Amino acid sequence: MVRKLLYHGRLLIGAAFLIRAVVGYAQSSDLVEQSHQAKELMAEGRFSEAIPIYQKLVAALPGNPGLILNLGLAEEMAGQPQKAIPHLEAVLKIEPSNVPALTSLAMAELQLNRPGLAIAPLKRLVEVQPADPNARGMLAGAYLSLNRPEAAAEQYRKLVALSGGSDSKAWYGLGKAYETLATQTFDRLSKNAPQSPYVAVLLADTRLQRHQYRSAFFFYRQAEKQLPNLPGLHAGLAKVYESTGHADWASEERKREPAPDCRVENAECRFLSGDLLGAAKAAGQNAASNADLFWAVRAYNQLAADAFHHLEQMPESVELHELKAEILHGRGQDIEAAAEWRAALALSPNDPNIETGLATSLFIAHNYSEAIPILQKLLVHQPNESGLNFMLGESLRRTQQPGQALPYLTAAVKAAPQFLPAHAALGMAYAMLNQNAEAIPHLEKAISLDDDGSLHYSLARACRAAGQMAEAQKAMQEYQQIKQRNQRIDDELSQEAEITPPR
Repeated sequence: MVRKLLYHGRLLIGAAFLIRAVVGYAQSSDLVEQSHQAKELMAEGRFSEAIPIYQKLVAALPGNPGLILNLGLAEEMAGQPQKAIPHLEAVLKIEPSNVPALTSLAMAELQLNRPGLAIAPLKRLVEVQPADPNARGMLAGAYLSLNRPEAAAEQYRKLVALSGGSDSKAWYGLGKAYETLATQTFDRLSKNAPQSPYVAVLLADTRLQRHQYRSAFFFYRQAEKQLPNLPGLHAGLAKVYESTGHADWASEERKREPAPDCRVENAECRFLSGDLLGAAKAAGQNAASNADLFWAVRAYNQLAADAFHHLEQMPESVELHELKAEILHGRGQDIEAAAEWRAALALSPNDPNIETGLATSLFIAHNYSEAIPILQKLLVHQPNESGLNFMLGESLRRTQQPGQALPYLTAAVKAAPQFLPAHAALGMAYAMLNQNAEAIPHLEKAISLDDDGSLHYSLARACRAAGQMAEAQKAMQEYQQIKQRNQRIDDELSQEAEITPPR
């Protein structure tokens, strides 16, 4: 929809240029007729058909910026961005603030997956039209795709203000920018002090959000050993107790939460007073301490949560359900994400992008039987898409249909030879069919993915069946080692993460 609106705006302005050019310079009625024909084709969205007419007009009236602009607009809208760029740049040399040329140049660079080159025209657009949400939204998205979340967040905040808080995409983008900033800041902290109590508490906060209470309890307790008066630690433990049915322990734990000492202004006090952006900016200081980084991560996480909370209050729409689904997927809640994709699909039936999102969430949530028919439908129109072929083939294999899985997994490997999960699934499918010679090379290629021993076990059986006894023995030994290691880790975590009363 945004792209259509941008197109209509550029068409109106571009048509004005075209009329002025022909009226001012026309040498025959034929040029006037061609100009009207081109205008009608552009209005009808028949951009490819308009291009040769504009080319003739430019040849007849060389150097005219209005005609060159319209040629560039037609090329960009017809999906020929590489051809459009020099024409649009030529216009901007004459008129640096030409809005349709700036817009189309930015769109052309984005079509070519070159967001870095789209930044300059988008920044100029925002300077020329500071209240234009489309230009600012594209600029924010370009910054985010370039992993410049701080610049993206600044633009998304302005978008939220421009819309009076009614732009769901702006809230979503703002939340994603803050999430990225939280991740980047956490990476700095964990690199500086990987064993610090600050890292442990942040890990515990994440586990608590995902309802992984035993794991959260373990990390809070690890932090408590080193820094028992860290604000938020005892409140986190109290939430764990409450969520696991220990209200009395939670009450006792809350009493241990220390009062902040704010005699000196710092990131902690900014966070606790509600100045989240102020706390977050502490991470940008050259001499930021581990404590500053800790509070900055918490601030960015809370800012992201606040943005997503605003998003959740918006009126129902296809876009809102899509955005909610993406948020839930990012949090590992794919069953809930699938429900959002279904709600979006109810508002926009047969939308392939929504169907792909739904199929992906169902697949990740191991709901293979419901994913299969959706994937089959999508592959009718995208038969060579590696991800769709992999998900369908693996869904069939997981539902004990290895024979039906083979053609899809083979197609996935053919389309993406380095896609290791597809090799793993294809090797497992061959092994299930006792086609061991075919299974071995795929299992060997994907063996680095094996974290539970299943690939080593299948490889050992396939090698034994194929008469490769030495290789079978080696694979079985590695399988046993993986199982023993995982069991040891599980036992240690089980003991360490047992939820016990407050100390």
